Amino acid sequence: MKESFRGQCNLHVYFAEQYLSQLQKTDTAEWGGHFHRAASESLVWQLLLAYQSHLADLVDQQPKFGLAVPQGVFKAASFAGQDLPPEIIELADRETYTGWLKSIVDYPFLQTTSASPAGVIASDASGTGRVNVDFAECLTELKSLIARHRATLMEY
Repeated sequence: MKESFRGQCNLHVYFAEQYLSQLQKTDTAEWGGHFHRAASESLVWQLLLAYQSHLADLVDQQPKFGLAVPQGVFKAASFAGQDLPPEIIELADRETYTGWLKSIVDYPFLQTTSASPAGVIASDASGTGRVNVDFAECLTELKSLIARHRATLMEY
């Protein structure tokens, strides 16, 4: 079977679901809070990779726009200034104004507490200085968005 952006997206969504399941079952204090933080950041990374794979799939499935999939880390706003499919335009707007998507694309991975000495990472367990993200909402919303876009692509 040939590798595809859609298959890659599905795989990253699956991994995100696995990390979310682990987070819901594991005590936040395990490994001194490091496990929860690492699993949370791994979940965000999987969501980000799923999102990028979805964007690549949108570009790949609509060759009439003549867009190339960018190398490296990118988001819908990376395509600004070009003739874009409506889905990409929608996502570029959502990256700025929709809380769950903005929290994925702008996630600050190594967060530190402002009151602590340099080099101390903000712990999820302590809740101080840490960005709070509703991971379940992000996963649900991303899966819904992907399903809606895929249904739209079938209409073309």
